[in-house]
Amino acid sequence: MKKKVVLIVAILQILISCSSAQKAIRTVVVESGSFIMGSNDKTFPDENPAHSITVNAFYMSQYEILYDDYWAFCKAAGYPEPSGKFGYPVTNISWEHAVMLCNWLSGRDGFDHAYTIDRDDKKKYFSATCDLTKNGYRLPTEAEWEYAARGGHRSKNSKFSGSNSPYFSAWFVENSPNIDKKPGEMRPNEVGIYDMSGNIEEWCWDIYDEKYYAKSEKINPKGPKSGTSRVVRGGSRRNKMEYIGVTRRQFKAPTERDMYLGFRAVRTKTD
Repeated sequence: MKKKVVLIVAILQILISCSSAQKAIRTVVVESGSFIMGSNDKTFPDENPAHSITVNAFYMSQYEILYDDYWAFCKAAGYPEPSGKFGYPVTNISWEHAVMLCNWLSGRDGFDHAYTIDRDDKKKYFSATCDLTKNGYRLPTEAEWEYAARGGHRSKNSKFSGSNSPYFSAWFVENSPNIDKKPGEMRPNEVGIYDMSGNIEEWCWDIYDEKYYAKSEKINPKGPKSGTSRVVRGGSRRNKMEYIGVTRRQFKAPTERDMYLGFRAVRTKTD
């Protein structure tokens, strides 16, 4: 009897996940605009100096990408079943797999691939280039991420995404003691995007350089051309308040996986 119950649960889980994985990613438009990126806070010198940036319009996923989509991708690609919970944000995903998942989602939803990927599993070699003229899913640039987190062209210049008090818009260590959270349970920001502060950290496209802001391009910056780590933004539910603000920068190796680390996708607005 126990085996039958387990089998029924497994079948239902597959049916639910396959159904949800067929849904296109829900996005909102972030209109083009200019904003002051970073800060002059000497506590975090990699945020210095505050500088003016202009970004073109793009679509951003309203919620963090779900485990459901990563599970479907791994099944299609023949990878081992990843850990996670259906209906919750995907975590334990490397930057490399996030890039690959973006291309897979683009194919599933009928968009062009934004990435050209060169990889060799045996030699552990991975290289990706991004074509911003394509309409497919991709990781946000760091500038796109911060602009969206601030509320885009509707920004009220809040310290956290959606509020000056993280208790209204973010899951962090003070109000979420290591409990998994579904997306969209807190207040959205000005453009209707959820959980850009707290819950889980989010991969960006850019290579990390603590001194990049001093030499950044002013229009659609894409980050340094070389380096070993990738930018991570937003903080997570394990972080204290000072690490989940819209300007806070962190970084990880592109192969790193973490139970508090996931991503959200964007698409270039080509129409």
